[in-house]
Amino acid sequence: MRVLQFSALVVVALLAFAKSHGTIGIPKPEHIEQNPAAIVETPPVVPLPVPYAGSFSLPIDHSGSHPGNFSNRYWVQDHYYKPGGPIFVYDPAEADGAWFLAHLAERRTFFNKYLEEFSGMGIIWEHRYYGESSPFPINLDTTAEQMQYLTNENSLKDFVVFANQFQWKSLGVSPKQVPWIVIGSSYGGTRAATLRELYPETVFAAYASSAIVQHQKDMSVYYEQVYRGMVHYGLKNCTSYIKKAVDYVDIQLSHPTTAAGIKRQYLGRTVEENSNAGFAVTFAAPYQMFQVDGVDEVLRQFCNYMDAVKPPREESKQGAFYSDRWAAWPLHAELVSRYNGDGKNYCEGPVRNDYKTPNCRLDGRTSHPTMISWTWQSCTEFGFFHPTNVGPHALSSRYNSLQYHQDNCYRQFPDGRSSGLLPAEPQTEKLNAVTGGWNMRPSRVFWTAGQWDPWTALSIFSSEPGAPSIRVTDRPSRECNRRESGRNQEVFGYLLPNSEHSYDFYTGEKRAKKPNAMFAAALRQWLKCFRAGSMSDGN
Repeated sequence: MRVLQFSALVVVALLAFAKSHGTIGIPKPEHIEQNPAAIVETPPVVPLPVPYAGSFSLPIDHSGSHPGNFSNRYWVQDHYYKPGGPIFVYDPAEADGAWFLAHLAERRTFFNKYLEEFSGMGIIWEHRYYGESSPFPINLDTTAEQMQYLTNENSLKDFVVFANQFQWKSLGVSPKQVPWIVIGSSYGGTRAATLRELYPETVFAAYASSAIVQHQKDMSVYYEQVYRGMVHYGLKNCTSYIKKAVDYVDIQLSHPTTAAGIKRQYLGRTVEENSNAGFAVTFAAPYQMFQVDGVDEVLRQFCNYMDAVKPPREESKQGAFYSDRWAAWPLHAELVSRYNGDGKNYCEGPVRNDYKTPNCRLDGRTSHPTMISWTWQSCTEFGFFHPTNVGPHALSSRYNSLQYHQDNCYRQFPDGRSSGLLPAEPQTEKLNAVTGGWNMRPSRVFWTAGQWDPWTALSIFSSEPGAPSIRVTDRPSRECNRRESGRNQEVFGYLLPNSEHSYDFYTGEKRAKKPNAMFAAALRQWLKCFRAGSMSDGN
């Protein structure tokens, strides 16, 4: 489902996935001093069986243009399963599927609780070209000819083929015999809803959390939504400091005589070797994790720091004042180094460090396999480029342009254009025509999103220009075979207040309880509609 560059975009996505799906950031019990006599013993939690790890052979290209096959990983937990029960599939999307085994191995996750309540079987399905489910090694030497089979269509058909051919202990588990339910968040949520939309005979129901349904090249609205969230959380003054600072920086960058100096003031030696655009994207560093944590400790600290000293009264001097404050913020260079260049770069910042050689490289290609694959998907079909939200609410330099992000595609895949396999721009309209985009209305789908999640702007809940008006209902349709359409503007879902990306999938998150329970209640109703062998129930 993300920024400084494409690489940083995926870093944020991976951190969001890891936190939301229980691999990091899980609340731990605080140490409390107690009288030993007052301690009440509780029965130990019985561990679940280790999930079964398998692989499934799939064609590299479902259209048949490539004759080879590859192995796609999956994992299964059948501890709770009773014959005839539903199959729950968790789709981790653009990530290593093994990261999410907690959903099959730990009782505390919301996914595992569904398995227990509905006597279901749990499966984690790894996306092609991620984790260890790739037909080719993914690195800087991977060619466009090898990447070309990473398409939305191929990845969806992978799952459909698997679901219809999956066998388990001589039980009847095909989509014709038992209901298959797909659950995912962010890009995984998009996939869950799209599978239900395009392959209703395979996918009986879906839970689509923070799903992005409208694909578009220009997603500068990402930063506009960050701005709205910061204002809502009481940081409007901070957004004005940012705007004044970046406007001043843009003036400095526009002159060759001052461009190198302003770059060095922020990030130190060697940064002047980068383009203005490469430098410009680093201004997202303070709010880089907004979609994961909202106003986190870093952003709050940054805003407090910017607010700690009174600016000069003259308006004309405030831009330079706030730029100087920002450049001197101790965490800025550290954050840029952390989020840029796969973590291998070092930007020393304004204070010279003679004990470490700076290597502040901002315009390079990413070498991280996950990031390479996501960049290909973004460049060919999805878009989701993050240029600055130019205008009164701008949170970054105007040099962070749409063209810069498009050029990143050409830079990352140098043989892409010459081979004819990398399009001149992402084919977003073509993809929206297939999926329905904002007008996607599959039945038996539960939609959720965070009120201030930057990705909500392209979700089913969007209120952006061009998005259709919808009415959100907390009651699922009682009609078993009702088929929705783009003209039906009633959506079964829940917009999580004061929340960001995929919060309803966070382990231990109080705000997740209501939407998790809403989906369970809907399933109790929907499952009554399933009749084994009746293909009409998929519609």
